[in-house]
Amino acid sequence: MLRIVLATASAVLICGSGPALATPFTLEDMLRIEQFGQVSLSPHETTVAFERIGPTLDAGPYEYDALDLVLRSQILVAPSDGHTAPRPLLPEIEGKGHVIGAWSPDDRRLFIYRLRDRTFTAGIADTVTGEVQWLSGTPESAMWGRAAQWRNNDDLIMIQRADSDLPPMLRQGFHVQDRMNQLWRSTREGLEPGRTLIGGGAFLGLNPKPADSRLVLVSANNGHQRTLASGRFHDLEIAPGGDFAAAVRFAGDRPFDPGIPFLQGDFSERRELTLADLESGETWEPLPGQDISPLLLAWSPSGDRLLVWARQDGEPWSDGRLMQIDPKRKTATPTTLGGFKPARVETGLRTEVVSADWLGETPILYAQNGERRDWVAFSDAGPQVLTADLTSPSVSLVAVSGHCLVVQSGLEAWSVDQKGNAEHLGRAVRTRPSVTSALVSQGQRFSFNSPPRRDWTLTGDGDEIWRVDTASGATIGARMKMSPRILAAGERRAVIATRDDHNHDALALDGEPPMIRLNDRLSEVAFARAEAVTHQAPDGSPLVSWLYRPLKTGDHKPALIVIPYPGSPAYAPAWADDNVITNAQLMTAAGYAVLIPSLPRPDRRGEPAIGMADDILGAVDAAAALGAFDPDRIVLWGHSFGAFAAVAAATQSDRFSAVIAANGPYNLLSAWGQFSLKPSLAPEDGLPVRSRAGWVETGQGGLGSPPFADTDRYVRNSPVLAADRITAPVLLFTADRDYVPPGQAEELFSALYRQQKDVVLVTYRGEGHVLSSPANIRDFYETVWAWLDEVLKREAPPAGSSK
Repeated sequence: MLRIVLATASAVLICGSGPALATPFTLEDMLRIEQFGQVSLSPHETTVAFERIGPTLDAGPYEYDALDLVLRSQILVAPSDGHTAPRPLLPEIEGKGHVIGAWSPDDRRLFIYRLRDRTFTAGIADTVTGEVQWLSGTPESAMWGRAAQWRNNDDLIMIQRADSDLPPMLRQGFHVQDRMNQLWRSTREGLEPGRTLIGGGAFLGLNPKPADSRLVLVSANNGHQRTLASGRFHDLEIAPGGDFAAAVRFAGDRPFDPGIPFLQGDFSERRELTLADLESGETWEPLPGQDISPLLLAWSPSGDRLLVWARQDGEPWSDGRLMQIDPKRKTATPTTLGGFKPARVETGLRTEVVSADWLGETPILYAQNGERRDWVAFSDAGPQVLTADLTSPSVSLVAVSGHCLVVQSGLEAWSVDQKGNAEHLGRAVRTRPSVTSALVSQGQRFSFNSPPRRDWTLTGDGDEIWRVDTASGATIGARMKMSPRILAAGERRAVIATRDDHNHDALALDGEPPMIRLNDRLSEVAFARAEAVTHQAPDGSPLVSWLYRPLKTGDHKPALIVIPYPGSPAYAPAWADDNVITNAQLMTAAGYAVLIPSLPRPDRRGEPAIGMADDILGAVDAAAALGAFDPDRIVLWGHSFGAFAAVAAATQSDRFSAVIAANGPYNLLSAWGQFSLKPSLAPEDGLPVRSRAGWVETGQGGLGSPPFADTDRYVRNSPVLAADRITAPVLLFTADRDYVPPGQAEELFSALYRQQKDVVLVTYRGEGHVLSSPANIRDFYETVWAWLDEVLKREAPPAGSSK
């Protein structure tokens, strides 16, 4: 019955009256969009390799959540002359499921990965013949930094997991089902207990631990692997020259101060350092028992010293030490900082990191300098502030050489030499990582540390980009047209991705014609364009929200769908396949106007629900002046923290006609401590207490303390506890494998059901935080359109009336 209602509703919405829309963007269009993944230039820039990721409909099983796309990935290669068409790296018989690792220094070999049949393997491919030497064992992912790196043309170092033990981010989907079935079977058979067990305090030792991994040296000539060390390794970096490798491993639970709020991404275990001599195979632990700051492993250009930040248990990171490790002399020496402390930097997941590097053989640190943050060098002559002439030097360096740094300040790139002299280079241009590069090539460390070591950088002026010598500022080579998507860059060649108004995705070398183009089938599809709406924040500061008008309307002004997501200025989705759950193009094709409100809300930190409706309606009222929608029919449609915002706003105003909330937290009291299904079944991958509590205390929730320390604040900011004030009908979506526990949606459903209010709850089985199965995505939109058609009733005044 629901599908019949949908078909009728869609026909009215899309056809309406007046001229027919030739080809509206459809859900099937979205599911068939292709994209580019990782793009990589070989070290000598002779060859470009890239991943072509097929449509969502092309591959299953759909059990890897967002990483399902790896199953659809094919590696192609082409000479970098720009005149030869790309070809598949592997024979067609190998199929898809391959992603790019790292090039050998001589351009001859490419380290690659394959995901197939619940197995994850690594191989060494000959880029000329396409022959692959597949390696035994299961490789580690590169979530935190590197998991594999070439030592020279013939040898590489990698982290190998226990056999058949996929990295958690790859197995979290199907592993839940497998583990649940195993435990149920144990209980049913009555021979083994069907349980999980975890402990805290004096019982921490009860918590299960994952198996050790191995740091191995691999011969590319014959695939032979030699184990260098065992431990739970998750990041590595080889010294220039290839004599030593540094690797970081988890090494036991780390004590914490219960009076300090949890960070969402904080590590619950100590991270310890191992150094391996790659000639002798000897290993050394230079800082036993000390905790190493995440996302920092920096070798000096000579390869003689390694820079890490370390602390003792119980110390805050700011009281740690910038350690210089000399593997030849086997010394670990703290750097004299002269009173400077590291600037406190948090990642997007609220992991606290320290940024540091080398300028020549001199260590440098991103330090707190009074009210400023600056890059400071620490030589024998004492500390020297290098970036004093820059307004806001960036935490991550654009590039570094033996003589100067490239630092971003605002939008601009500056070259800073060893004496602190700064020279303006132009607008900063950086390459963009892909989902797969973060999986297997360069993880989070490269967002904050480990900048490219080179004597040039990319800069631009808004219209063109070019390379400059960082020491002299002289232009190198020809200029090319500016692009926001520089996917790979070398001293002579750059690979640029472009996408036009019809979502044709193309790859090109420098300014040359595209070497390959995707999504030609969308040539006749019409897309709605974003229109800026200016308004003011409560403090009077200017804001820009984005309005999409429907491509086709009937006799009535369209209803407005508002997609809130608090915490940052609004952005207009760049591509038609952005945001599977809140896709603005599908909404406009269905006949709705769409508003993406700007909700930075810095004054609401610590009170995430307070004033939500007023802030959203400020953007709505500004957009209403354009006359593009019916201001009396406003739908809130949010996903994740946007779902929290939608429900919070619905408790504060009766102006909203309907609320659609997917995968959101609604009761911060229970969200603080609830486990999702995956960690409750596989605690050996890490207890979720810090991440869940940290999200509420210091993450997007930002309440600043646990609920027993400030219960009133939790009550004020938990929309489920104000559900009696919701007047609009509510459609809730959740999924049983979501890291936001489905109990959050169930609590809100129960609160509304108890009051006999209009509410529907849809739970998808076998899905995570974002839907991946095409059948479930189709069902999601079918359910939404039919439900909206029913609750809005299509009773609106004719277009052009006074309403």
